[in-house]
Amino acid sequence: MTRSTSTLTSFARVGLSACLAAGLALAPLPALAWAPPADGGVEAEPAPAEAEVGGNIAVLKFTGDPTVGDAWRTAIKNSFEADGYVANFIKRSIEEAAEKNKCRNIDDACLAKVAAYLNKNSKTAYDFFVYADLPAAGTGTIVIYDMAKGARVTTLEAAIVDGDYILPVVIAPAVAKRLVHYQAPPAGITEEEEAILAALDEPEKTPEEIQAEKDRIAQAEKDAVSGYNTSLDVGKQAVDLKADFKEFCREGKRKDKEIQDSDGTVSTERDLRPLCKRGPSLGYWQPRAWVALTLVVGSAATMGLMYGLAAASRSKWSSARDDLESSGLSGTDPNNNCDGDTCYADLAGQVSDAGAQIRRRAVIGDVMLGTTLLLGGVLAIIVSQDRAAAKKFISAEKELKAVSNLRLTPIFGQTNGAAIGFEF
Repeated sequence: MTRSTSTLTSFARVGLSACLAAGLALAPLPALAWAPPADGGVEAEPAPAEAEVGGNIAVLKFTGDPTVGDAWRTAIKNSFEADGYVANFIKRSIEEAAEKNKCRNIDDACLAKVAAYLNKNSKTAYDFFVYADLPAAGTGTIVIYDMAKGARVTTLEAAIVDGDYILPVVIAPAVAKRLVHYQAPPAGITEEEEAILAALDEPEKTPEEIQAEKDRIAQAEKDAVSGYNTSLDVGKQAVDLKADFKEFCREGKRKDKEIQDSDGTVSTERDLRPLCKRGPSLGYWQPRAWVALTLVVGSAATMGLMYGLAAASRSKWSSARDDLESSGLSGTDPNNNCDGDTCYADLAGQVSDAGAQIRRRAVIGDVMLGTTLLLGGVLAIIVSQDRAAAKKFISAEKELKAVSNLRLTPIFGQTNGAAIGFEF
């Protein structure tokens, strides 16, 4: 009984071992089974391996304004490291490195020498180096150089404005992404993406719809011309004709403007800018003021001439009177009326004629004096009106300039929003 039990146990062990072996042998077969593509075509090729992104970057000392350069240099280094690069600061600038390599100009040949110089004098084998020239305000330049290929990766130009808080934040990631895309160019647009973009385009319009849109644009332009400053009024501008003269004076001829009103009427806006060569005193005079000045000068000249002639006639009158008194003749004594060919009536007539001539010329001089004073008053009024019109014109020009220099600046921080500013 015992032997039989032992035999059955041996058979059981052998059977169990056989089952386990068969199970282990057959288990991988479903995973290795090959199924043809669902569309019956050839099996798809494996996707190409992605390009490797990374390497060692030497960040040279930036030139230009130290405040801008130090802040941007740190931000660019951090952005490189965030994208998987190893970035190290180098004490020398590109100009100092170029001087060490006796470069006259920082060109491609010089950059190749600088690349060799950096790897020769550093324990780290660098793949790229970056340098920049950043002024406090103006155009800044950032260059990335591929030391292995001996070529520039990219040259970025940035318009730096004093007080710009956005550019320093976005420029550093942009520089790093240029190097990332240089090593691993982004894939092109797919057909699906092209279809999505095509669906975003406006549908084709009928001729009637196109004409209606043109009419709306034309009407909007008319409304803008008729009320350009009704929705945005910067207020009345202070004008100093003497202080504002250089800014608004003109060198050449006037440039009048034609303005079309909302009803289609075309009017001419007079260019009241002063003439630079006449200065702030006479530059604002309009042609009518010069006409009035000519009349004043002519009237004053005539007045002076007539008073001068009257003075000359008085000398003639005095001479005739002296002749009459020295003759000793009498106009009442018939026996003493004449002395030869010289008679009292003739001498008295000469005195009377000279006196009448004085009165005529003096009267004309008085009339011209009054005319001169009147024309002078008219000239003063015209000059005052011209200066008042010039003030109004320059005030309007300042308003237009303030509106055209509208600036919208986003604000980030504890309070988010936007700031609107005008330049006066």
